[in-house]
Amino acid sequence: YLLTGEIHIIIVDVAIFEYSIWANLGDELIFAPRDSRKKFLFYPRTAGCQATIPPFVGRPGLYIEGSVSPALSGVDIRIVAAGESVNAPLLKGELALETKTGVDGSFIGGPLYDDTNYRVDASKPGYHLKPIGSYSFSCQKLSQISVRIFPSVLLSLSGEDGYRNNSITGAGGSFFFDYLFPGSFYLRPLLKEYSFSPPAQAIELGSGESKEVVFHATRVAYSAVGTISLLSGQPKEGVSVEARSDSKGLYEETVTDSSGNYRLRGLLPDTSYVIKVKIERASPQFVAMEVGSEDIKGLDFVVFEQPEMTIMSGYVEGTGLHELHLSVEIRSVDDPSKVESVLPLPLSYFFQIRDLPKAKHLVQLKSGLSSSTHKFESEIIEVDLEKQSQVHVGPLRYKVQDIHQKMDLTPAPVFPLIGAVCVIALFISLPRLKDLYQLTVGKKEVRKPAARKR
Repeated sequence: YLLTGEIHIIIVDVAIFEYSIWANLGDELIFAPRDSRKKFLFYPRTAGCQATIPPFVGRPGLYIEGSVSPALSGVDIRIVAAGESVNAPLLKGELALETKTGVDGSFIGGPLYDDTNYRVDASKPGYHLKPIGSYSFSCQKLSQISVRIFPSVLLSLSGEDGYRNNSITGAGGSFFFDYLFPGSFYLRPLLKEYSFSPPAQAIELGSGESKEVVFHATRVAYSAVGTISLLSGQPKEGVSVEARSDSKGLYEETVTDSSGNYRLRGLLPDTSYVIKVKIERASPQFVAMEVGSEDIKGLDFVVFEQPEMTIMSGYVEGTGLHELHLSVEIRSVDDPSKVESVLPLPLSYFFQIRDLPKAKHLVQLKSGLSSSTHKFESEIIEVDLEKQSQVHVGPLRYKVQDIHQKMDLTPAPVFPLIGAVCVIALFISLPRLKDLYQLTVGKKEVRKPAARKR
């Protein structure tokens, strides 16, 4: 079977190219036209073998031209899709084409499909390239400062417009500050135990200029070196180690690394120090030493690790404990109104509470008796689980009093009471006394006339 088709080229007028190919029945064919001169791109890019083969449309490919000034060769040019292309397998932000500038600083990239826009990026190590147009760039050669010194020195470089760069020299002792803009800079080396000559250096850099700075160091202090490990021999990371000289008021501190190693820097010669691990349980507890003119090594310590789980235990002492219905109450020192835990007192009078927060707590007893019949007072003990994760307290003591025993009746005064009773009785008896009085007077009056008759 003979398959035929047409390709239309649109420039000013329409150009048509015909093609044909022999194929067997059942063959699946994909047609992908290409221009050997690289001037035309075809839409669609490919088409399958169909009953009616659609024509391919060719249009001139898009070319992007630009330049770098002053002229600079070897600049990396990246052409990136600014949107999604329908015909090309390009998504937004994907690289469409890469090229480089020539000797004259110019570049050209293509052909590109014209159904999307493109962005151009330019870069070259040691140069600052700034876009000054759609596809044009200005370039400026950056400066460099090289420093010769020994390893592990902190180099602090400051410059104009708030520029800051702090870096540490490597194994060779040399360091390079690259990609610097022209201007004024100030460089200072820093390392404990050393003084430097000169102590700092002011540097003026021109465009594309490279300058070398050399520092000389003098040892003025020394170090104490050792390891911190557990009883099992496993190194202990993050342990604080201190060196203290009480006679001169000097103090240095450091922390162990992942291998359990530490290095106390800045120890002055002819000075006595006490080296101590800042942890509650360590062996030895401290090491006293005199610093001479060299580093002191082999100051090793073994620490006894505290368990992660907190355990507070204790016991209660007193009489009639089972009748008081006692419980142990734990409160926070920072917030006494916050109850951390409440535990009924076991029959053994021994208690244990686990997994309390690593903080300061207040421990006291509470009674289940009614406050209206009994007065209960408990001793309060403060416990610090930050310093020690396992604490034993006790004995916890208390006082209890029966309120009824204290309510004794006070006898009222007798004589005022008798007087009051007499007054009341008098008022009640007044009418009867009056009648008795009148009767008595009446009898006397009757008897007097009879006497006169006699």
